[in-house]
Amino acid sequence: MRVIDPSENVFNAVDAVVDHGFAAIEGTKSSAVPFCERVIRALKPYKGVEAVQAYQNVQNRGYLYLVVDIERYDLGSRHELRAQVDELDRLDPGGNSRGHGNRS
Repeated sequence: MRVIDPSENVFNAVDAVVDHGFAAIEGTKSSAVPFCERVIRALKPYKGVEAVQAYQNVQNRGYLYLVVDIERYDLGSRHELRAQVDELDRLDPGGNSRGHGNRS
């Protein structure tokens, strides 16, 4: 699993939601939110998937937008989801090559 850029094919995020229950999207609100909306629309045909958009502050990137399957992550499992997103941010912290990180 990895963090997805809004310039990627929407089905990279769809696959992440189907496989892992969520997709983590980097980018600003103006790029990530429309991408999340496209992912949610693309997930409509999938039976047993109920996708919603979310947002989480993380240590390395500052924040990530999420598309979450609430059939897999209900309110009772939000701590598990938060921990998984934090771990993803730790393992895939971004960097200057992707437009994030410290800039000189």
